[in-house]
Amino acid sequence: MQKKCLYCGKSLIGLCQLRTRKFCSQTCANKYKLRLKKPDVQAKLWQHNPEVYETAMQLYWSGYGGVEISRRCGIPEGTIDSWIHNFGGQRERVKLPKLKVSEKCKSGLSARERFLAAENAEEWRKALQAGGQCEKVEPEEASIHLVCEKLRGQSVQKLTMVIFESLKENPQDGKSYAFCNKGGNIITTVAWEAPIFKISRYIKTSGTFIWPQGDFGKSIEVTMSEFEKLISFRKHKKHNKDRRKVQETLILCDNCDTIGG
Repeated sequence: MQKKCLYCGKSLIGLCQLRTRKFCSQTCANKYKLRLKKPDVQAKLWQHNPEVYETAMQLYWSGYGGVEISRRCGIPEGTIDSWIHNFGGQRERVKLPKLKVSEKCKSGLSARERFLAAENAEEWRKALQAGGQCEKVEPEEASIHLVCEKLRGQSVQKLTMVIFESLKENPQDGKSYAFCNKGGNIITTVAWEAPIFKISRYIKTSGTFIWPQGDFGKSIEVTMSEFEKLISFRKHKKHNKDRRKVQETLILCDNCDTIGG
């Protein structure tokens, strides 16, 4: 007979001390003991409507992640993660098939979902252009190259070396390049305007930028209007327990640097 956790019902197979073990984690053990000692505090332990819980778990078992479930149900992401940890093992989870970007655009889902569905650079750019309807690009509009690899360090010397060695381009050819840091909250643009490099940094005080994956290639060329659209994208709003509104702001810092000797 397969042993299961007395609190959440998760299988105990593979855990240590299986013969005497009753819970999958200390958290489940504490919650089980608390309910035995204080059955009258049931309302404090469960503050959400059972229908919302059932909807959230059905979405999880259908293949959706905690962030998407939080956005759809209006429940804090931490609560969803707790439910998944405690009760997610009761059923087998189904993996969602990846949809084409064209299907994502027609379905009217969020921009973040369209970017997650992209499997290559072309689909990623289509997701960037899609805002209900794909915008027409003017042929004379300036372009910028998004370097797919996220980097540690944003010094001018390092960025120009990436352009020269990784992209096999001349940093002084007049093109504009954009880099994203490892944390995903700072984008640095580099452009040669003789006799100096013009450096611009876009900093998010809250959240992260959407950025192309490293397996999409070395870089993706987009127009400046598409780049401005990219830095304006926002991820889902997180719910704050203390009800304080945290406003997401974008800081632009312009700087100029001379050529390293």
